[in-house]
Amino acid sequence: MSASTPAAVPRATAAGRFGTFGGVFTPSILTILGVVMYLRLGWVTGEAGLGGTILIVLIAHAISYATGLSVASIATNRTVGAGGAYFMISRSLGASAGAAIGIPLFFAQALSVTFYIVGFTEAVVPLIPEEWRDFFDPLFISTSVNVLLTMLSLKSADLAIKAQYFVMAAIVLSLVSFGTGTTNEFPREIEWFNEEGEGFGTIFAVFFPAVTGIMAGVSMSGDLKDPRVAIPKGTLWAITVGMIVYLVFPIWLSLNYSNGALANDMSAVWTISRWPELIYVGVWGATLSSALGSILTAPRTLQALALDGLVPRVLGRGSGPSQEPRIGIILTFVLSQTGIFLGSLDAIAPVLTMFFLATYGVTNLACGLQKWAGNPSFRPSFAVPSFISLGGGAACFYVMSIIDLPAMVAALVFCGLIFFIASRRALGTTYGDARHGIWSAIVRYALQRLRRAEYHPLNWRPNLLILGGNPNKRPHLLHLGNAIVQDRGIVTYFHLLRGLVKEKAELRRELFETYEARMAVKWPNVFYRVDIVDDVFEGAVQVAQSYGVGSFECNAVMAGWPLKPERAEAYAQMLRDLTHLDRSLLLVKWDEERQLGDGREIHVWWGGLQGNGGLMLLLAFLLTAHYRWRRAKVVVLTVVNDEASRERAEANLTRTLQAARLDAEPRVLLREGRKIPEIMGGESAEADLAIVGFRLPPEGQAPGAFFERMSQLMEGLPTTILVHSARSFESEPVLFDDGHETEPEPLQVGDAAPSVPPVAARPSVPDAAKISSPGQLPAGAPLPPSDHEGRPSFTDLPSGSTTLRESGEFDLTASGEHPVGMHLASQPPEPPPGEGVGEGEGEGREPPTDTAETPLPEERSSVDAALDGPPPVGTPVGEGGEDRPVPPPSPLPPRGPEGPRSGEIRLPEAEPDTRPDGTGPTEVEEPRDEEE
Repeated sequence: MSASTPAAVPRATAAGRFGTFGGVFTPSILTILGVVMYLRLGWVTGEAGLGGTILIVLIAHAISYATGLSVASIATNRTVGAGGAYFMISRSLGASAGAAIGIPLFFAQALSVTFYIVGFTEAVVPLIPEEWRDFFDPLFISTSVNVLLTMLSLKSADLAIKAQYFVMAAIVLSLVSFGTGTTNEFPREIEWFNEEGEGFGTIFAVFFPAVTGIMAGVSMSGDLKDPRVAIPKGTLWAITVGMIVYLVFPIWLSLNYSNGALANDMSAVWTISRWPELIYVGVWGATLSSALGSILTAPRTLQALALDGLVPRVLGRGSGPSQEPRIGIILTFVLSQTGIFLGSLDAIAPVLTMFFLATYGVTNLACGLQKWAGNPSFRPSFAVPSFISLGGGAACFYVMSIIDLPAMVAALVFCGLIFFIASRRALGTTYGDARHGIWSAIVRYALQRLRRAEYHPLNWRPNLLILGGNPNKRPHLLHLGNAIVQDRGIVTYFHLLRGLVKEKAELRRELFETYEARMAVKWPNVFYRVDIVDDVFEGAVQVAQSYGVGSFECNAVMAGWPLKPERAEAYAQMLRDLTHLDRSLLLVKWDEERQLGDGREIHVWWGGLQGNGGLMLLLAFLLTAHYRWRRAKVVVLTVVNDEASRERAEANLTRTLQAARLDAEPRVLLREGRKIPEIMGGESAEADLAIVGFRLPPEGQAPGAFFERMSQLMEGLPTTILVHSARSFESEPVLFDDGHETEPEPLQVGDAAPSVPPVAARPSVPDAAKISSPGQLPAGAPLPPSDHEGRPSFTDLPSGSTTLRESGEFDLTASGEHPVGMHLASQPPEPPPGEGVGEGEGEGREPPTDTAETPLPEERSSVDAALDGPPPVGTPVGEGGEDRPVPPPSPLPPRGPEGPRSGEIRLPEAEPDTRPDGTGPTEVEEPRDEEE
């Protein structure tokens, strides 16, 4: 089935045969002025009173008018093919919505045959002599009539249509007979209401089938000369004439009979009439013509469904030059005969009412939504305000609920089940319907509302942009990005092509068609884009700042860890520019051998000065919400120098994790003279994923050493996500609730350190350097208060603070030297006058000792110092200005057994490229360096 066109377009069964009067008005008015008018309108008037009856008539016709206007609007926008209401709905809301209504509509039309034949039988039986009634029982009469009408339909639709003119003449004569006759009580006092009668829903359900005739003409759309003209005119005229008759009829009945007499005497119409014989002729003609009309329309609805592939195609097979749906006619006979066995109008009427109301409601919605969405293709010559159609649709469903709520629920469940099944069968079928425009209008409205809404950090959502090149080569970026975001934000995978637009435009189109189709199946939550750029690194920055609209712009960028040293400078500059744009960075170093292991353990290394800790914790939580990581154990690790610091740090870290409602294990490690890479490699050798914070090298510093040191560090780690948080990201509102314990009392410098909940987040102001710049905290000065009352602050504190100092995430590339403990448990003494306590602390000076006077190692002991490498030759490092090289990292511990472990998460192998149609290898040129 084509992705853009239906498998088969329903054709007119006999195009050009009927005009407005014969093809639309006549079948519609004959169905409207049918069995309800003759056999049930007297009962409705008696049970509801004249006032209640007029109210019911007006409500029913208000719905009918709204639907008629919607039908007219849709019909004047595009040619209505075979199938009537189904065709209009499917071409407006899609094949699935059309099937969800078209199939119940077919059943309703088939059961309408039963409804009209049973009405005919009720009018005939009283005329049969008593001695013959044993043979000519109601079941025999109804079955015989059903067989005769079916045979006539199989013979010729033209004959059936022409016979309706005689029936119309008979109905007109019967109305004249009724309107000119009276009873002895005329004119009696009108009884406006009957408080002892049946409920409104019951009465309305019996009456409403009277106004369902408007679809009789619409369903013959494939047989009309000009549906755009015939359907609006014929339908609206039929509704108007029918409403006038149904308003006058009960008034005349109330002037001649009491409510009690009308409720109990079904022959009131005959008694009033001047010539009762004409009433019989009218009843017989109306019921038989309505039944015949339903036998003609139901198979054509089924035929349209079959030609669209929504039901077995054999049901749509036509016969003869006019493609008469004879198989559908036979199936309609089977269903109507099944209904005849029920033998009661009152049992059938509620079922018909529900199905027809659902059809009317969705038809109104189809028109109203197209008008509201403002689709340029929706330009009907008969324009209807959207509120009329939408109001009519809402009224239909409201009336369904008051008639019979359980029946409404059952009908909607039935329609919903059909919609689900049809969605699977017609997944690639589209008719250029309004769904795209409707969703576009909803998105536009939502974006405008978001634009006016005040943003709060509590509502932060990840909108991730992945720079991954050919998606077939980097499925791990797709997996991690999709696992992090899931349904919380937007993930967009960007494939950047380097070159000129005029040279790469065709390649771009082929790549998009190929990978978009694959992505829609394997990664349905990920959007795919291909852009042509002059330079990949500069193009990535341009994409990051221009992609998106309103609040839906990317706030985080994911990319692979670079493997080519010669591109370090350009890559580092790209990262710097992205941070200037205030985008969080997620750099993935992929372990090709182990991939993501079995997804059982995530290590978060936490311990530096940058405000990455909150985002790192949040990433771990987001990952564990994904089904592949739902059993993963999150371990938060940091390093201290002595046992006393370890106990305090572990208590603080535990409190923070509990306050953040994160299920994670705190693990505080003793350094014991080991190098940081050695500690990290040893602890995380068996983990499945590591999350580590980092800081970019400053401007002017050659990035080669930075990438080399980071690569050496990650040699002992599993697949690693390096995290650099955006300045504007505030993690406290996301991690902590307003009920978190209050801030501890201000700590005076020099006092013993209390247990302070560790906090971490990048400052939410651009000038973050001012917060952590070298400075001196005066003796006795309190620590800065929290940003939010009742929650710990994630804002950078002066380095003399006793907090976990940014919750201790490892700042792997800091230029300064910090004790690994990072104030986890101790308050350093006030520095001597003139000495700063900022990020440059410890450069050439002896690191401060804690309150327990436990001396820290004099060597560069932090991860920052270990990875920054030696300062440039000649640069004074200590007060003496000596150059002090950094020893190479210690050998890393073994990584465990080779090969995949049991339950290991293995991503799909790279697939061979195929043509967009999937038939074989494509000639698409693979992008070169820009994908690294």
